Amino acid sequence: MGRQTQLHVLPEDVNALLVAMYDTEPLEVALRSGNAAIPERLAFIPENMGGKSLVLWSERFSPNLQREYMAIAQPPYYRVNEQTEMVFELSLSALTTWENRPALTQGRIYGVFENKHPEFEKCYDRIIRHVRKHWRKNPAAWMGGYVGPVASDWFERGGLLLPNYVPPVRSDWIQRLAEQHQH
Repeated sequence: MGRQTQLHVLPEDVNALLVAMYDTEPLEVALRSGNAAIPERLAFIPENMGGKSLVLWSERFSPNLQREYMAIAQPPYYRVNEQTEMVFELSLSALTTWENRPALTQGRIYGVFENKHPEFEKCYDRIIRHVRKHWRKNPAAWMGGYVGPVASDWFERGGLLLPNYVPPVRSDWIQRLAEQHQH
């Protein structure tokens, strides 16, 4: 069984989270997919990573993390399997536009805990506790989740928070998204 927490984040939010977690659980980060079996660790999340799928892991649980070869794909590639590896999938938010306004899609952090070390789930809980304590609840309550501090500042300057996709321009979405900035 997996668990997920919805997030609106900008790269600076993730970088700050990784720094904050360092003393309790140093986490490594890499692209979930790539051209090699051994993922290249990222020292930080660069600005241009919006919408990418990453993995977070601790050396304690996955000291020799490797991606699986996806031969059936065209072209073939390597991908970390969160079902079998003790990693968290981190889907980053993507900056976009909606109705000519800046918008940010929703990402998530996701973990699968079946048949894995119990401490691995406790690691997820520590991350989520930090998010709940230091991040803002999503002001679009119908969407749920949390908004990182930098993404929250961006939102306060007029940005729109979207679900995990760019919705169609229809009257129901126009009404729902207009509710975000009714001041």
